Amino acid sequence: MSKKLLAAALLPWAACAQNSSEPTSITIYNRAEQPLTSALAPVEVITRADIERRQPRSLIDLLETLPGMQFGSQSGGIGQLSSLFVRGTESDHVLVLLNGRPMAQMVNSNVDFSQLPVSNVQRIEYIRGPRAAIYGSRAIGGVVNIITTSKVNDISVGVTTGSNDYYAADVSVNQWVTDATRLQLATGYRETRGYDIIPDNNEPDRDGFSSKNLTLGVEHQLDQSWTLNANVNGWENKTDYDNGGFGPDTSNTQTYQFDAGLAYQDEQLVGQLNASYGEHELESWVKADGRNSASYSNSSTATTRLDGLVQYRYSDQGYTLAGMDWQQDRLLSRSTSFTAPDRDNTGVFISAYHTWSPLTLELTGRIDDNEQFGTHGTWQSALSLQLPEQHKATLSYGTAFRAPTFGDLYSSWGGNPDLAPEKSNNWELGFSGDYKVVDWQLNLYRNEIDNLIIYPAPFYVATNSAENTDALIRGLELTVNASTGPLHHSVSYEYTDAKDIKTAAQLLNRAKRKFSWTGDIDVANTNLFAQVLYVSDRQTYDADFMKGLVYTPSYTIWNIGARYPLTQNLTLNGKINNLFDKDYQVVSGYDAPDMEFYVGADYRF
Repeated sequence: MSKKLLAAALLPWAACAQNSSEPTSITIYNRAEQPLTSALAPVEVITRADIERRQPRSLIDLLETLPGMQFGSQSGGIGQLSSLFVRGTESDHVLVLLNGRPMAQMVNSNVDFSQLPVSNVQRIEYIRGPRAAIYGSRAIGGVVNIITTSKVNDISVGVTTGSNDYYAADVSVNQWVTDATRLQLATGYRETRGYDIIPDNNEPDRDGFSSKNLTLGVEHQLDQSWTLNANVNGWENKTDYDNGGFGPDTSNTQTYQFDAGLAYQDEQLVGQLNASYGEHELESWVKADGRNSASYSNSSTATTRLDGLVQYRYSDQGYTLAGMDWQQDRLLSRSTSFTAPDRDNTGVFISAYHTWSPLTLELTGRIDDNEQFGTHGTWQSALSLQLPEQHKATLSYGTAFRAPTFGDLYSSWGGNPDLAPEKSNNWELGFSGDYKVVDWQLNLYRNEIDNLIIYPAPFYVATNSAENTDALIRGLELTVNASTGPLHHSVSYEYTDAKDIKTAAQLLNRAKRKFSWTGDIDVANTNLFAQVLYVSDRQTYDADFMKGLVYTPSYTIWNIGARYPLTQNLTLNGKINNLFDKDYQVVSGYDAPDMEFYVGADYRF
């Protein structure tokens, strides 16, 4: 039977969607825990139950259908370079947090989601729109918080195998060892031989990937109000890739982060004091020459951070919040790519939130003192109106900025020390409705970015140099969640008009249209799900730089999966990605994966 016939036979048994148990609280909105329904900006939450149903092989696999997210420069399969564009902004305009603390990525501040382990993730919170007034630099397009901690007692072991010689094994232990103390240990390994992502070049090889990760955590409740916590997260990856005949074709990435915090909470007062330290190292070389050859390069950065906040809830109608943070970014001495001075940034912010039914108002202001680029003020406001029949309208305005990174300023591949900080102004109008069997949300936004940092040529062209331009991004997002009997649907559509004001051209790697449908159903004790993702054409640089800019065609892919509890403790799962074996590319010249099969089992003690 052909792959397409097999896909057609399996499709009627599939369906897809999201967690049926609605998440009740979030921390990403203002760093303190609050009800999801009180947020005056669009927020998405992915729980551990969602992750288990989706069976993702990577964070890209998990996140790519979310509204506002486009992985517009994904150059191949698992472990290959990827960049996240949120609402048409740049890939370094989304602030990525690990347990609420920014990750050490200051060479270019673009977090490569293909390198992050998914097996130890317990929860993801994602907010769209500017949040610089709360988080500071980089939060222009949105914020993603990857959470590896959990308060649920659980011991589990999982194994998976699949296409392209893929296999993975994970162990997780999360236990309250006393009434007041929780310990966590999670570790995993995954490997794939991959496939030749540029089959027509002079490198006829398979581009594989391997990764190992470790998470350690402890939480201790000192009394009913005070809690101590500490966590260590680390991973090491090796990636083989095709470079089109220019530069390294092998990389080794090592990342670790340590964070600790002291928290206080009673009925009215919330207080936090946190500290974190993280390092990120990227080593690259030409495999044929060896790791000790002249082709070797090393980029290593470290981020040290202290932050704290106090929230006072003066009544059921509102609260005030004030906080500060200090962050130092350093290029470590073992780096060989270029040199850069250390850089400190200190920020203070204050926020007020109040409800006069049916109106809710939020005002937030922040001042950042950047050692290299001086003082910058950002602010945001939102006004929400409750309408009859479970409807709501929200109008918001927010400013944001981003200081150029070490890579933007000093890299030998396009660095420009004369760059100015990026600044943005964003207006947004949102409408929503919540009924018994369906809820929907419509968001319209307009984001004007001054001094947008762009690279007019591919990064591997020696004459390339970063420069400032201006951009205007206008967009629409529509999300619908509905149930038709036992089948749950989650649908999103987005339109993104992201233009360079000087040239009137659509910004690179941004598709104007994206559509996704996800749904799931429980049948005879088995969970079945399906997913469809459509991405329209977009302009990218081809893998063969001599071709320059090209339009990469649109694509539509289907994924399906199933989970079946064989016993109370043992669950079997299976998934097929790219169900109809679609030939497509996200970036021109780099082949995306063909149909892939995965099967696995999870055992809970």
